[in-house]
Amino acid sequence: MAIIEEVPESPIVVDSNEAPVETFLGLSREQCHILLALYHVVDPSLEPAVPTLFPEMARKFGEDRKERNSVIKKLERAPEVYSQEVLNLQEIQKAVFVALMESDMDLDKAREFLKLDGSKKMEDMTIQEVLSNGFLLGGMRDDSNAPEGKKSSPLSSPNFREAKKFYDYAFDKFKFTMAAVQLGSFYLHEFKECQGENCQEGEDPEQISLEYYLKAAEEGNPMAMHKAAWHFDQKGDWHKAIEWYVKAADNGYPDSAHNLGMIYQEGSPKAVPKIEVDLPLAIEYYTRGLHYEYAASGTQLGKLFFTMATDKSLRDQLPESDRSYSSDPKEYLHTAMSYFNKAAAFAEWESIQLLGMIYGSKEFGLYDIDRAQNLFELALITSNGGAQSFEFLARTLSAKRTIIAEQLAAQEAAGGSSAKQDVDASGLKTCAAKECENKETKKDEFQRCAGCKKRFYCSRLCQVNDWKKGHKANCKK
Repeated sequence: MAIIEEVPESPIVVDSNEAPVETFLGLSREQCHILLALYHVVDPSLEPAVPTLFPEMARKFGEDRKERNSVIKKLERAPEVYSQEVLNLQEIQKAVFVALMESDMDLDKAREFLKLDGSKKMEDMTIQEVLSNGFLLGGMRDDSNAPEGKKSSPLSSPNFREAKKFYDYAFDKFKFTMAAVQLGSFYLHEFKECQGENCQEGEDPEQISLEYYLKAAEEGNPMAMHKAAWHFDQKGDWHKAIEWYVKAADNGYPDSAHNLGMIYQEGSPKAVPKIEVDLPLAIEYYTRGLHYEYAASGTQLGKLFFTMATDKSLRDQLPESDRSYSSDPKEYLHTAMSYFNKAAAFAEWESIQLLGMIYGSKEFGLYDIDRAQNLFELALITSNGGAQSFEFLARTLSAKRTIIAEQLAAQEAAGGSSAKQDVDASGLKTCAAKECENKETKKDEFQRCAGCKKRFYCSRLCQVNDWKKGHKANCKK
């Protein structure tokens, strides 16, 4: 996306003699200094709140995002049995964790705490007992003697093989699909982090992981379907990936709908047979992903329509018969903005940032620097201090600082006088701007009008606004 830089940047100087600034979000100390220095000029009333307000908002957005992307949320459109399996596992896992902590990691005491009969045969156990034993044995891991920097996996647990028997039994006897998914995830973790160091001879952790995912997928678990599809996707077996992505998407799994959109938007000439670019199908799957509240699908739709607004060769790939087709490129821009806004409603930082870039440019006829600032602030917060979001916000604030400086220079050149400032009994002044009620906290804190030398303002922005609203005609009179 090409965005024209409308306002020349002015240098941002940090005073090395200023008191140290406590860092916030994921920003460096220097970045925090820069932001606060800019807010001191552009929006001094917000400046003191930034170090606490921004992180608190980021925390809240993070909690919302975590809930929206939880396994339970992603399975809410699938048969209820799968979300119930997840809830069941979560409760058992919590109980086992408490038992291990209360018993100082002693297995026998933990079993007693959980009221598990250690002499009971597996075939006589309930599903709850089987899963509890699996978690209990799998949760015992001793990394104290591991070399420094060496990574571990669930397979490094000394009791993993015993735990695995319980997970296998939970699936084989009770068709508890999340037990197979759990084992698949264990082996995938082993493959990624330990390259099979904890496997038995002849075991391929990546292949074993896929086999477990396929077991659960064939029973109808959408999460397992997506994980199996992702394996085939990464291996370049796109037709097999599509097969499982479609099944998962048809069961309401949002990640699969999104990935199908990506496949059909990009196509794959290496696939056999070749997968052609199919924009209508890509749009259909992205739309489904967005309907499932998968925010990234909204961003992809926005990017796709924005590119079609500016790239005729891409527009030409969309059939005239498609309901998204338009002969007017501006329609594609409006559609892109609509999708960016829908994704932004889910606090998708990339869409928020792209909206800020559009409003921060005069190229599209939507220039609004105040709105751009607000959007870049939100992008910085939702990305938890992302480097790119910081750069855009700093540039926008710097541009506003330049505008204020230019307006003040013009004001000082114009000259004039003013009515006297409101001052209380202790000599503290109230900002002269009509719509501002800020009051000094110490004497001579506010800036004085260079023309009449009688009006005082809490910020340059207030001074500029007051100049426009009448002080220009009265200054120095």
